[in-house]
Amino acid sequence: MNRLRYAWVVVFCALVFAIGQFHRAAGGILSPVLAEDLSLSASALGSVIGAMFIATMVMQIPAGVALDRFGPRRVLPLMLGIAGIGSLVFSRAVELEWVYAGRILLGIGFASSSAAAHILFSRWFSQDRFAQVSGIMVAIGGIGGLTGTYPLATIVDVVGWRPALMAVGMFTLAIAILGSITIRNAPPHVPRPVFQPTGWRSMLNGFREIFGNRNFPRLLAMGTVAFAPITTVAGLWGGPYFQEVHGYDTQEAGSVLFALFLMTMIGGLVFGPLDRLLGTRKKVVLGGAVGSAVCVGAVAVIGGLPPVAVIVLLLGMTLCQNFYLTLNAHNRALVGDHLVGRASTLITVAAVGGIPVMQGGFGIALDWGQAMGLTVEQSYRLGFGFIAASVFVAGLVYAGSEDRKP
Repeated sequence: MNRLRYAWVVVFCALVFAIGQFHRAAGGILSPVLAEDLSLSASALGSVIGAMFIATMVMQIPAGVALDRFGPRRVLPLMLGIAGIGSLVFSRAVELEWVYAGRILLGIGFASSSAAAHILFSRWFSQDRFAQVSGIMVAIGGIGGLTGTYPLATIVDVVGWRPALMAVGMFTLAIAILGSITIRNAPPHVPRPVFQPTGWRSMLNGFREIFGNRNFPRLLAMGTVAFAPITTVAGLWGGPYFQEVHGYDTQEAGSVLFALFLMTMIGGLVFGPLDRLLGTRKKVVLGGAVGSAVCVGAVAVIGGLPPVAVIVLLLGMTLCQNFYLTLNAHNRALVGDHLVGRASTLITVAAVGGIPVMQGGFGIALDWGQAMGLTVEQSYRLGFGFIAASVFVAGLVYAGSEDRKP
């Protein structure tokens, strides 16, 4: 029975992660359908898709404070229920205001998912298992991201996007209710955790304590490139690159992106236990960052690479980017139990905030290359070079941090 309880904590967190990944990946499939169905302009479409990410980023700090105050048992099911309502609102929206409302509710609902999982893992598992358990969650939950690509496109073709999102919304509400009944903040044999009252003064003191640790800003810098490289390539510029440079059609380019999402799942299983096996967290993070920078840097530096070589290198980058699992474990080891929620959400703010910066920087590199008279391939290489340089600089900052061994 005890083993089932421990397993359920991981499975529940993986289900929450999977639903969030589904909605994050679904934008690429839903964008053309929404544009046609709701007569959205390109700018309106971009803001609708981005509304969820902005809401998630804005709500990170309040979500972290709530988790440290009330605990994940009360906060996570409630916010997951908000996400379920958001999916239902989105599925029924016919006016732009309600489309925004649905996407914003989705963003709010998923704001606490990562930090809540980190708190639960820190209480149900020993610190040396933290990254491994997180990797298992990412591997299982990655199915949601895969479902939000070609499987979703097939379902949309058969039944339409509204019934599909309504079904996901109902499933989300069911998981939220199940979680509220079954999830506990700590195992039965562990004393019930005391969640501190969090007024403004207590909240500010908590953030002051976090930033008072000289290592935390260095981890925060590393966090800015935790999600951005994968999201920039797989979520935005990878498809156009293979179409414009290598002549892939939409289906061929989509299959490459599917492979990249699949690699994130494999990477979770690979990187999860590495800190415990190697006896270090800092070196695992730095090794992953260096590997990622080298792979994407090779695409930037070496001209005329065949598409197979580019795919292999980008898969290598995606694998290495799973260093963020170990980064979260390093972050967990830095702070006390009463600060895990806020410290985790701060790292997530940096990670999510780095996405539009890197995506925009890649686009600026393309525009600059074309303005300078470079070929399309050379312009894209500038963009890949920007990714490599960003990861390398963040790694240099992080290299000054103190290792916290498992």
